[in-house]
Amino acid sequence: MAESFVNPYTFVPFPDLAPHRSAPHGHLGRGDLLSGRLMVTIDAETPLLIRGITAQRDDTPQLPRRPDGTPMIPGSSLKGALRSLHETLVGGCLRVFNNDFVPGYRDSAKPSDIGTVRMAVVKHHDDETAPPVLLLCKDGDPRKLRLHQKDLLGLHSEDNPLTSGDRLKVSFDAESGKPTGATRSADGEWVVFITDSHARESKSPYRAHIRRLPPEPKTVDVPAEVWRSYVAALEGADDLRTKRVKDHDETERYASVTFDYKPKGGLETTLTLGRRWLVSKRLHPGQPVWVRVQGDQIIALRHAMIWRHNGDYRAEERIDSRFLPCEDEQHLCPSCQVFGSADTSGRDGDHAEQHSYRGHVRFGDALAVGDVAGLEVTLPPMGRPRPGAGQFYLVNDPNTRGNASARPLREWGSIADQDRKPRRLRGRKYYWHTPLGTDSLPARGQARPHQLESAMTSKAVAFPPGTRFTATITFTDLDEIQLGGLLAVLQPSSLLGQRVWQHIGGGRPLGYGSCTVSVDTEHSMLWRSGSRYGAEGTAAQPDIDGIIASFQTWVQSELPAVGNQWPLVAKVLAPNTVDPNKVWYPPGAGWKQQGSKEFDDGYSFWKQTSGAEMARDKKSQRRTGFPLTPLPELCEDDQSMDIIPADKAVPLPQQQRHPLDDDRKGRRK
Repeated sequence: MAESFVNPYTFVPFPDLAPHRSAPHGHLGRGDLLSGRLMVTIDAETPLLIRGITAQRDDTPQLPRRPDGTPMIPGSSLKGALRSLHETLVGGCLRVFNNDFVPGYRDSAKPSDIGTVRMAVVKHHDDETAPPVLLLCKDGDPRKLRLHQKDLLGLHSEDNPLTSGDRLKVSFDAESGKPTGATRSADGEWVVFITDSHARESKSPYRAHIRRLPPEPKTVDVPAEVWRSYVAALEGADDLRTKRVKDHDETERYASVTFDYKPKGGLETTLTLGRRWLVSKRLHPGQPVWVRVQGDQIIALRHAMIWRHNGDYRAEERIDSRFLPCEDEQHLCPSCQVFGSADTSGRDGDHAEQHSYRGHVRFGDALAVGDVAGLEVTLPPMGRPRPGAGQFYLVNDPNTRGNASARPLREWGSIADQDRKPRRLRGRKYYWHTPLGTDSLPARGQARPHQLESAMTSKAVAFPPGTRFTATITFTDLDEIQLGGLLAVLQPSSLLGQRVWQHIGGGRPLGYGSCTVSVDTEHSMLWRSGSRYGAEGTAAQPDIDGIIASFQTWVQSELPAVGNQWPLVAKVLAPNTVDPNKVWYPPGAGWKQQGSKEFDDGYSFWKQTSGAEMARDKKSQRRTGFPLTPLPELCEDDQSMDIIPADKAVPLPQQQRHPLDDDRKGRRK
């Protein structure tokens, strides 16, 4: 029986109801509206991670502090966390949403593709917004024109590293046409291409492609549309993600290429073979690239022979358009009416226009109570979210689940997007709360030994569990329903009828930021004219339970489809829904290997759940592939998934071929 894990995140589905938009109250101080202040207490249930606030000294991270030295959570962090929950509870718009996002995918290694590209060398590239000019190498047999790793080792040294694009003189075997040796030479006619080794099988030697650059090579221009496609495909590239984390110097151009070679029956050896060019929007003279040529025209540009391609359909085409961010300041969803709405439309016109709306709530910094000793931690590598993983992020119907296609069904734009009706995004993303027990730091929130040399790790200081904060939240001109919604996100346990936690700050994928929030009724005040809370000018303590009950009644009456999803919100916010010891990103080995490199390598999982069809088995003639395996729905009792420890094709019976995949090749829009 396979071991299982629980993915750190899940999705609260979008309600089958458009956001309830109407005109806001404005800021004219109507006498029947409520104003006041709420005194809030925040308790950290797991370590709390707030980064990028306080300037670091000597690259040493610190707890965020006010100028007087008091540790704090900035009010902006509180606002962002509370607004996110408010949008879910009222079915509000997607205020933070990249309408134009389209994921990129790594190409599969198909011989038919490899034989259609040619190497080129950058002649000059003056501006990353404009295409480069290239020198075209001679075409050649990709099976023969490759240098063995032993030749690369002989060419490379620490003092004089072999770099992708270096010129070589190469000798060949007359019978086989394969290289037999090489020397470095500034006037050599051969160009070597060195690329990342991570996707290569360790049992086979590393080989680097070489191509001949004649004395008078053909100069070719890259069309503007080809360059735009290349830049778009860079999205999600590991080099750019690392740069964002580490803020590398703009002049840094190279990365060392090492290869863990483990021949069958032999010992593993780490080989340093040279250095490659980092992925960048700016190419450099002498840098080799790959192109696809049609006649005299370049029709594709790639950073590597096996490169990337874009998915189809933008993010805004994968949601109900009614959930797109509010743009009309006189027609706002409940969340924008309370927290505000920024005009991000970028309208062009003859005169300036502003369609933003100022929120009615102000969040003060949450100040730590007493002395705080921060927890120093080295965070493990964390990339950007992967919405391109359609098996998790998209709604997959029964015709898609368990099937496979030539173009992996997980991809945006695969055959699973039926009849130009793209699959919808699954909902609003939430992370499971994972109580720590007696530990002070979450296991998955600390870099393991094999990760310490990764450029994606970073040092941080977290507030320890048990840290208490107090904050003041002020509000003006809210009606009772709006105030009830604000109190509901501050005390969701009162609304949802069970103990729940909230997330504040960063590191949620790693188990950080789980908190409980409560309102101090005794020190909170509100007032309005002619209300049951007091006469004009008189402040009174709020009836928190009563005001939340008014909000609850309104939602259940006016927005029943939204209210019906509250049990799912309660489920994902509860600290005991899933086993915290099983929450991990897809492991690549069983739990006994937790902490190892093999355990943290989830490549096999993502590959074997992708819905990618492979070649027929030669003996049985059965189709093989990897059935699309979706993330469990939030409503399902069992949130676990099988750990996939080995990279092994799964036979698929004929009836599991995707019903729409008539030509077995997939299709693009």
